[in-house]
Amino acid sequence: MTWYQKTLKKCGKEILTGAIFSIICTLAFFLWIYGMGKTFTWTDISPIDPPSIFVRIFYSALTFVTLGAFLYKIKFYQGLYRILGNWQSFKEAKAIIWVLLMGTMFFIIVPLVVDILNGILSITYNLFALALYAFPPVGISVILFVFYFYFKKQLVLKP
Repeated sequence: MTWYQKTLKKCGKEILTGAIFSIICTLAFFLWIYGMGKTFTWTDISPIDPPSIFVRIFYSALTFVTLGAFLYKIKFYQGLYRILGNWQSFKEAKAIIWVLLMGTMFFIIVPLVVDILNGILSITYNLFALALYAFPPVGISVILFVFYFYFKKQLVLKP
């Protein structure tokens, strides 16, 4: 069993509690907006901000785990050392490659992933809001179902 499976198994109840609370708050918020009489408008949200360039440790670790690991796995660095033949030249070339990989991670890969995640969240948010705007009883029934599902263990009478 890996570390994240152990963590999910150990903290699963807390994670589920937080998710259920978030869903209930979101549904209540959407129903409150509907109750105020506001019409549905497509909203572009972006809750995820890309980290700044000054978080060098993050980009270095991310580069090490992704692109650096890929280059290591295909034995790129061994080939580079064989081509250059000199340890000092190899270290300088590797440092230049590392800076280029970190730049690629900062300017291309991380912004692209953040944009994709924000797009997914924005579409999900708007579709959820549209469904609740079109069918408010569905929102109320979902809230009641989530409450029932969450509290049914505590509501069971013990003999």
